[in-house]
Amino acid sequence: MIGNRLRRRPLGAALLTAVLTTALAAGTATATPAAAAPVTAAAWSGTSAHPFSDPVWFPLRDPARVSCTFSNPGTPAYPAGCNGYHGYWAMDLLGEKGDPVHAAGAGVFHVGARDTGCRTSGSETSGTWAWVDHGGGLVTKYNHLDTITAGLDDGELVTPATRIGTMGSTGDVAPCRTNYLHFEVRTGGITGPRIDPRTLYACEGSTRRSYPGHWGYRSWNDLPKAQQWTPTLTNACLPAAAATPSAPQRPTATRGDRTVRLSWARPATSPSTIDRYTIATEIWGPSVGAWHSTSYRTVPASQLSTTFTGLDNGRTYRFRVVAHNAAGHSAWTGWVKGIPATAPLAPRTDRNLTAGSTYVRFGWYGSVPQGAPVTSYEARIQYWDGSRWTAWTSVRVPAAELTYRWDGLRRGTVHQVTVRAHSAAGSSPWGTTRKLTTLP
Repeated sequence: MIGNRLRRRPLGAALLTAVLTTALAAGTATATPAAAAPVTAAAWSGTSAHPFSDPVWFPLRDPARVSCTFSNPGTPAYPAGCNGYHGYWAMDLLGEKGDPVHAAGAGVFHVGARDTGCRTSGSETSGTWAWVDHGGGLVTKYNHLDTITAGLDDGELVTPATRIGTMGSTGDVAPCRTNYLHFEVRTGGITGPRIDPRTLYACEGSTRRSYPGHWGYRSWNDLPKAQQWTPTLTNACLPAAAATPSAPQRPTATRGDRTVRLSWARPATSPSTIDRYTIATEIWGPSVGAWHSTSYRTVPASQLSTTFTGLDNGRTYRFRVVAHNAAGHSAWTGWVKGIPATAPLAPRTDRNLTAGSTYVRFGWYGSVPQGAPVTSYEARIQYWDGSRWTAWTSVRVPAAELTYRWDGLRRGTVHQVTVRAHSAAGSSPWGTTRKLTTLP
């Protein structure tokens, strides 16, 4: 809901001229839209090498009135203003049903939901909505759409030249007569915190404007509620592509005890323009057979490695890296997996200790792995020659076997035996040494 509902009523030419003249003289007065002009198509199209750009383009082309963005000040018609209506950053843009909605930046398109109904409970929903992933966890969300563009499938690359849907009133509270776009910018993915959209660019003909600065406002939150109209906009000033960097080189993951250290190299092109890197992390959920939700970490451009701590040994994590410059994010690197691990625990040796006249049998319990499976055991033996212990003699035992027998030993001799476990993460300490004496 957007509080007080507003409908657009076109003005006559004479009245429109008077309003615009007054607006120019006052500096911040209301601008009322003229008839929509044809939208010029731009050549910008997404590529797998450069799929992203920051969401810095205004998402509408037809004139729209800017309503609440956060807690916008009041006007004579709405003296209370928005009064913290949203309680978070979002833009309610009032227009007409069917007005085209464009992506605010290049990225991967996703359908959030298709819900054409009105709400009768008094609480609105997002209705039919979509979102665009702009890389690095930066996303934009588009609520209350009347339609999603036919043939535009989930996972397709889009740009600000792409019409992703049309404005509507789906998900609003009945009777759903106000058509508007609820537009959000988020970090940390589609469920992450909403952030200030900041400056949004738009094409007035082939001239690029910066809003809301072009109206004399520093922030979208400074606009008086439901007073300012955007003009008719086009795609004519959109660039042919975004000057984003190439992807960093594929990272490497080095595991440790409850840690994974991730390292990567700078991209082959545009490294001097990079201002930060973002690392995406996911953990495999064996019970659900899928990767859990993504978390993000951002580090400065001077940093080419980072260590993740507090992980669970033996769990599978995967990581990928993206670079960012003033135009937006690069493509992601490929995923690399890391399984934190440390050496297994020492095996227990209080099991199956027997001796004959010329042999000793030694058994132990399986070692507890700590993130990496046990690959083998190492059993060793020494004996007392009457004055000293001889050197240890070792033998490798397959991981599936938990016993070993030494034959051809001296009768009536004291022997000591012990064992340790090996895994890809290292070797355990030796287990407790046990003594056995061969029979006379």
